[in-house]
Amino acid sequence: MLGTIAVVAMMMTSDWSAFPGDGSFAEGSEHTHDPAVLEFNGTYVSVSTSGQGMGVVKTTKDFKTWKIHGPLLKENPDWLKKRVPEHRSVWAPDIVVFGKKVRVYYCASRFFGGNDSVIGFLENDHFDPERPTEGWVDHGEVIDSRKDRNFYNCIDADILIDQAQRHWLFFGSYFAGIYCVELDPVTGKMLDAAGKPPFQVARNTTSRENALEGSCVLFKDGFYYLFVSYGLAAQGVRSTYQMMVGRSENPTGPFVDASGKAMTEGGHVNLLKTSPPMFSPGHNEVLRDSKGRWLTSYHFYDGRKYWTDGKWGMPRVQVREMFWGEDGWPLPGLPLEHLAATTLVTQKSLSGTWAHQADFGNVDEIKFLPKGEFKSGDRSGKWKLSKDQLTLMWPKRETPGEFWEDKVTLHYQGNYYVGRTQAGLVVRGYRLGS
Repeated sequence: MLGTIAVVAMMMTSDWSAFPGDGSFAEGSEHTHDPAVLEFNGTYVSVSTSGQGMGVVKTTKDFKTWKIHGPLLKENPDWLKKRVPEHRSVWAPDIVVFGKKVRVYYCASRFFGGNDSVIGFLENDHFDPERPTEGWVDHGEVIDSRKDRNFYNCIDADILIDQAQRHWLFFGSYFAGIYCVELDPVTGKMLDAAGKPPFQVARNTTSRENALEGSCVLFKDGFYYLFVSYGLAAQGVRSTYQMMVGRSENPTGPFVDASGKAMTEGGHVNLLKTSPPMFSPGHNEVLRDSKGRWLTSYHFYDGRKYWTDGKWGMPRVQVREMFWGEDGWPLPGLPLEHLAATTLVTQKSLSGTWAHQADFGNVDEIKFLPKGEFKSGDRSGKWKLSKDQLTLMWPKRETPGEFWEDKVTLHYQGNYYVGRTQAGLVVRGYRLGS
């Protein structure tokens, strides 16, 4: 009983995280779902689900404070009010730059959990990040779904402009999974509304309800990467989001995991999941900023703070650096909110005490000793370091003399490592006292 009380007390402490940095946040980050973030000349602009009206716009320059500007439009368009009269809030806006134009694709659904839904878009010819709510013009419906007509669900839009400059709309939530259809770059709407129908690119075969949504697609080094969120959102700390990814050489798939299993058959590689007080991180967007950093924005439920309607876990926006392993798969770095509040000193050796976490589970202390040895609790192992590439060798209990290997890369001046276990699970470490 005393142990339980101690854990609850720690979770209510504002700066506590099981793994350092996971619970970090900026002022103004609260009440945010489904954030899409882009950078404009040093200003990071977030558009997100509002809970009321046409999206909320926030901006930051330092990841210490988000400035709240309000909705993209003061009122929802008339056509949307007629199409979904029961729904007051626009969901999951996606912001994309097309030439000198900025477009925001958004969605709404008649009922939570239903697929009577629609996607529309706004356009801005002269977007100013200092006045981000000005200049938006609505262009109406792009695509819709109806419960008596479609297997898919037209919410959670994401736009990919591929290497050939073709535009693709990815969308979907539960029901038949994630779908894709081509858009006309000029009109922003379906290229052939009466022709080729949307086609499936991912589903969650581990869930009877096909619980996945929030797609995001990008191109890097010959591959298109499709990010999705498995699980349930909007339930505070009881939410079950996990961020997954697959990749393809073609913009429309087939997307596969590291073993070659198609995402339409449930294939996926895990990127980020619950690590208290960061519960259920998901519905991510990915960008590359002017500093050359790959960043991923998402919401998480803060287990230290009450939300609403009996739910614990305030939804917050967080932006995390993302690294790429030698195998080409993405890995989580540290949140920019943590880096903005922390001074990391350049390290000359690996020696010292670290927090170590595998598969976002228990966080253990690991002590790196000279001459290639480490200790963690009652376990001892070996390590090898070549430049910034670190291999941790854990003895196999069942077969003495054999080892499990974690291959990780050092980052942030030698204060953090991240990589994967032999089983492909994310493993992270953070130098304590740095």
